[in-house]
Amino acid sequence: MKNINIILYAFLSFVLVTGCTKDFEELNQDPNNPVAIPAHLLLGYAQRTFVNTIYGVQAGGDMGECWAQHWSKVQYNDEARYVPRRGVIDAVWSNIYTLTISESSAMYDLAEVDGNTNLQGVALVMQAIGYQTLTELYGPIPFTQSIDGAVLQPAYDSESVVFEGVIQMLTDAAALLSSGSGSIVPSSDLFYGGDTSKWLKLANSLKFRALMRISSTRSVGAELQAIVNSGMVFGSNADNAQLTYLSAAPDGNPIWETIVDGARVEYKVNTVLVELLSSLSDPRLEVYASPAESDGVIRGKPSGYGNQTTLPNEDLGYTYAGISGLGDFYLNPELPGVVMSYSQLYFLMAEAANKGYISGGLSTVNTFYSNGITASFAANGLNAAEYLAQDGIAITSQADGTSKIATQQWIALFGQGFETWTEWRRTKLPVLTPAVEGDIAEIPSRFYYPTLEPSLNNANYQTATSSIGGDLLTSTLFWQ
Repeated sequence: MKNINIILYAFLSFVLVTGCTKDFEELNQDPNNPVAIPAHLLLGYAQRTFVNTIYGVQAGGDMGECWAQHWSKVQYNDEARYVPRRGVIDAVWSNIYTLTISESSAMYDLAEVDGNTNLQGVALVMQAIGYQTLTELYGPIPFTQSIDGAVLQPAYDSESVVFEGVIQMLTDAAALLSSGSGSIVPSSDLFYGGDTSKWLKLANSLKFRALMRISSTRSVGAELQAIVNSGMVFGSNADNAQLTYLSAAPDGNPIWETIVDGARVEYKVNTVLVELLSSLSDPRLEVYASPAESDGVIRGKPSGYGNQTTLPNEDLGYTYAGISGLGDFYLNPELPGVVMSYSQLYFLMAEAANKGYISGGLSTVNTFYSNGITASFAANGLNAAEYLAQDGIAITSQADGTSKIATQQWIALFGQGFETWTEWRRTKLPVLTPAVEGDIAEIPSRFYYPTLEPSLNNANYQTATSSIGGDLLTSTLFWQ
């Protein structure tokens, strides 16, 4: 009996061993890390994470809208006084590199294998968006070696190298999208639902913006004129690059998720915004801001306070009830997250014409400028005709145009924190006064580098910081 049991045990063991090794490769695959995935599945994730990052209130709000003085805060005011949260700065860097640029690079490679050149073009556009955002926020950044897995300590490239690389990416993307093959699955594309013609317009419009950003550093006129001549740029608000959010967390607009769903009501409008729009009889003010709870008047608060001066402050009137919050339109969970708009493009075109970078006299400048204002009004549910007819709105000279174009772009970019701050850093218009009781005496010019860079990539970090005068919020970037 004992021998029979031994033989039976050996037989069962043989069956189990041989059974477990059959089709071993097919059975033992990690479902969370598939060998290959369709390239288009990476697109929506890259889009959503990028827009969520720039619209996050602790990032694009605290260090965008507050620094550009669209918003202010009643309490928890450190960021508005130029004491940013280092963890948020770290997250912006990490999210854009790992969740936008790396995902888009992988998408490009997969699309290349598939022969889908349209999706390759889209992947280049997304990488360009990520890199340009990073270099505008931080300065020199890893670019040529940034996503090479074999390079653990990538070199930082100068801002000019990054910008030229971004411009080339957008040029290459436009070429691929102009005569490309393959399609984009509509449900995977959160900007355009798979419409490659709109991606082509976006590539060219982003290139125009990038060239204008560095227009003080080199000649850009011929390239700008070629883009205009192509006709393949945004033609209406329907071409805006934006992500439409849903009505509930975690898929609502991050502004709504923080201020309304998260009950963070310290975010208010700035005195600069209220006074400027009031002086222009601009009806967008009633869309941007809500009446103060105390008396129904739209009222802002200056940037700062909260160091020597305690906040909230009844004596100064800087209280939750006494200062206007954002308007309902901007506290809608379905408010789109805008990457670039038709309105902004036409303000940039107006500026380019006003400076002689592209052809057209004063009438062309006014046409582009009026289109930008009209598009901004329409995006806010308003009609601009009466506003444009007011005395003092039209541009009468080149000097007049410099101020009015920049100011109207600043107004129109409300809600787009990083882009508002970035354009203000370039134009320095409208004239803004640094925050009262600020930790530094001027509006920041850039972000600090992430806190881990001195430990993980110290030699390259030191070279980069030396090139801009130190890892300071006030270090000047080359295009400013």
